[in-house]
Amino acid sequence: MKKLSSVNILGKKIKIIYTDMEDWGECLTDQKEIHLSSRCLSSPETHWWTLVHEVTHMIFEMSGVAYMEQNDEEAYVRCVENLVLPWVLEHQHLKKIKKSEI
Repeated sequence: MKKLSSVNILGKKIKIIYTDMEDWGECLTDQKEIHLSSRCLSSPETHWWTLVHEVTHMIFEMSGVAYMEQNDEEAYVRCVENLVLPWVLEHQHLKKIKKSEI
């Protein structure tokens, strides 16, 4: 599995850093970085869904949704619907599906 150096999220370049870590990933909004566990590289499927998970955190934080005082389910749904899912669909090429898996 090839390492990514960065991804674009909401018009911002976000650096991808692979490291040995206990968790699968971490989102560092202020640094504009996503850290992924090096273990992700052993499975394209794990790599993809870990990236999607961390991108979701980044979008929530960049959009301000993560900082709401109240949990407003509708705000989360609208964020996922209008920001997260379009990002996932636009970046499917990063998933790198093997022809044998289609």
